[in-house]
Amino acid sequence: MELPFTNLEVAFILLAFIIFTLFTLASIYSDSHDNKEGGGGGGCLSPIQKILKSGKNPNQIPC
Repeated sequence: MELPFTNLEVAFILLAFIIFTLFTLASIYSDSHDNKEGGGGGGCLSPIQKILKSGKNPNQIPC
């Protein structure tokens, strides 16, 4: 059975996947410029994002 890709093609596919993964993780875990200037107010976070950022149990936060 012949492989559908050569070793060079597989290397480029893996390299592209690794780069895409690194950029995705960097965008998730980096703070945006707007949140740093907000003065701790939370900026334009949705209520769900505020709950997740607070680290509290959603059942303990009043509506």
